[in-house]
Amino acid sequence: FSKSMRWGKGDFAFARPIRSILALLGEEIIEFEVAGIRSGRETRGHPYLSPFLISIDDSQKYSSILREKWVIINPAERKEIIIKQMQEIVSQLNKGGSKQRALEDKELLNDIVSSVEYPTMFLGKFDPHFLSLPSPVLRACLRDYQQHFSVVEKETFEPYFIGVRDGNREYLAEVTKGNQRVLNARLSDARFFFEEDKKITLEERVPFLKEIVVQEKLGSYYDKTLRLVKLGERIATSLEIDEKTRGILKEAAYLCKTDLTTQMVKEFPSLEGIMGREYALYSKKKTQVAQAIYEHKIPRSNEKNLPRTLAGATLALTDKLDTLIGSFWAGFIPSGSEDPWGLRRQAQGIVEIILDREWEVSLDHLIKESLKLYQRKERTEQEKIILKVKGFLRTRMVRILKDKGIRTDQIKAVLKVDDKKPVRIIKRGEALLKAASREEFKEEVIAIVRLLNMLKQAKRRNLRIPQRLKEELLVEKEERELYRELRKIKARVERLLEKQSYLEAYQTLSTLKESIHNFFQEVLVMNEDARLQANRLCLLKKTGKLFSSIADFTELQVK
Repeated sequence: FSKSMRWGKGDFAFARPIRSILALLGEEIIEFEVAGIRSGRETRGHPYLSPFLISIDDSQKYSSILREKWVIINPAERKEIIIKQMQEIVSQLNKGGSKQRALEDKELLNDIVSSVEYPTMFLGKFDPHFLSLPSPVLRACLRDYQQHFSVVEKETFEPYFIGVRDGNREYLAEVTKGNQRVLNARLSDARFFFEEDKKITLEERVPFLKEIVVQEKLGSYYDKTLRLVKLGERIATSLEIDEKTRGILKEAAYLCKTDLTTQMVKEFPSLEGIMGREYALYSKKKTQVAQAIYEHKIPRSNEKNLPRTLAGATLALTDKLDTLIGSFWAGFIPSGSEDPWGLRRQAQGIVEIILDREWEVSLDHLIKESLKLYQRKERTEQEKIILKVKGFLRTRMVRILKDKGIRTDQIKAVLKVDDKKPVRIIKRGEALLKAASREEFKEEVIAIVRLLNMLKQAKRRNLRIPQRLKEELLVEKEERELYRELRKIKARVERLLEKQSYLEAYQTLSTLKESIHNFFQEVLVMNEDARLQANRLCLLKKTGKLFSSIADFTELQVK
């Protein structure tokens, strides 16, 4: 559990107080004790409909006995019941020919499945006048506080909702009326907030940010706003973004946090960024500015979407980067399962945005540019922060690579070559994965690794390897053959590497397999003649350099 508490006198921590422990194998009790409570065969039914102690004489009867006491044990069955009942309600709504549906919300569905024991769905209504509120506000009122599903037709909200009651259908009409009354009151409050918030422009709200503290060490949201404007400009320069988009980015960065001062966002924190867009559009801001304000919070915790606009993507990257760097600078670093600042999500967002946009930007560069906006620490401390943030982002990259089916040894091979540019890291990983599926790959890697190990051996012995190869010193047929084949493909491989076509580059280089094999079979690299030895090492170095531009093949485990 994400949070546990100590209940009673002991030190045992759990999410909820333990009242009883049912532990049976067939008809036999599995005896043990937890938190001072011994296991047995007793449990309870539904807390309101059947709160009395029940004795279970056989574990096989557990589910059926509990069902009689208004408890559906299996979460999958509860989910199935909820979905089926919602479908039946929607069918009744659409009898007149409309095409209404419940707005899909997997997170809400899973929350409800986990919070009720005997789900009964019902249809409720709210005052149609509230449909003038922005759709996200309607959804937040229904979802965040009431756990209701919204009803829409062609993405337009209808004055209905589908709620859940934990219990049977008795007095369901009264339950429905009660939910409608509470929801209408909530919507009335939201309409009041909306009208009041619109009386103050976003520009007028900027000074209010001085009163909202991010964290004691990190200053206010006004301080953060100034950092976002500066960092956004620096990132835009690095990405060579056009002047028009820079103007949109600068204005959006200046205004994107102002909705934190609104009554609406104070009441519904999930609407941060969303209400910023609504208020920006109301005050006739450019659509691109409003959209960038909205997109700066994407991806959110419950969605997979990424920013669609260039300004929005840049601002989202800027905001997440500032949050990440500021937290590490202040010493708030996630440990284990603890991540109160949601930094793993921020880091994931940074990497995903860069990959989605295919931005050729170095993580090292981004980290250093962001860190410049914080009070400088001692050099060694500054370097530690850079390394920690880089390692944190690297972990996100590893996760993405693993999700693509890339093995741990392949990931190591890629990151040994480049751990700075996410786009290139992913392309290298995908290329290596595809290359490894070829039948010839094992033999190719054996040849490559032999070549690279020879170079490592030379380095350990401090042998000098000249930059320029002398053709007249290629006295053996096999070394001349390797040099000839290398020259044939070198220019093409370099062009492919420049284009980041790593798979094609590898496939071209793999044609050297036979030449490399023949070279090692017939040519003595560590020749007594120092000139021949140095020249042969030079040939191997030129060959190995091209392979090492794709991955460190010595990290691979081939079977």
